[in-house]
Amino acid sequence: MREIYGHRPGRILIFILALSLIWYIFIVPFVVQHNNYLFLGWVPLVVVIWNIQTIVWLAAIYIYTTKYWPYR
Repeated sequence: MREIYGHRPGRILIFILALSLIWYIFIVPFVVQHNNYLFLGWVPLVVVIWNIQTIVWLAAIYIYTTKYWPYR
């Protein structure tokens, strides 16, 4: 963690992950609380949001580890 937070790209990664975690904990429950919307007719909105969350995390970690990883 010290290595990641020690340079600017690592701080940006931590910021993106923290922001999406805050979104996931505080915003998503209110959005899907009384929502029965089905995406494409069969996928619940909660599953779509979980997948978007996972894709954001994977993209952020992939970009960081391939371009800005300090121990290559």
